[in-house]
Amino acid sequence: MNVAVPIWKRAVASQIDQFIFQTPAKLVEKTIRKKLWPDKKVKRYYLPTLVTIAGEVYFLLNKNGQTIGDQVVGIKVVSQDGRPLSLEQVVKRTLYKDVVYPATLGLPLLKALQQIKAGKETELPHDEFAHTKLISTR
Repeated sequence: MNVAVPIWKRAVASQIDQFIFQTPAKLVEKTIRKKLWPDKKVKRYYLPTLVTIAGEVYFLLNKNGQTIGDQVVGIKVVSQDGRPLSLEQVVKRTLYKDVVYPATLGLPLLKALQQIKAGKETELPHDEFAHTKLISTR
């Protein structure tokens, strides 16, 4: 298995997507919480995570395997077997990235990045789990 695109492209695409999906969601959640509980400080945001998951699933299924960030940096998520992405693949990949990584403090990702740095061929855990891979579109 090969990592089809440089890690920096993945990171930049991810940051673009997080900014697009999470910024408005954080503002909405903060406003709602201030109205419901005016004396409480907002410490954790739940809506942005849900919006990010829904946005990524929508874009990967309906926009040819590309989120907005993916389009900007020129990458695309595809099935390892060449078939169109399935709902199951997209949900598995997205949940692994947005739930498993934070719950495990990113340890699976750190391990994979160490292997890549050491020159070993490996795929990132969320792509391996969902049987997907990233390819360059330009």
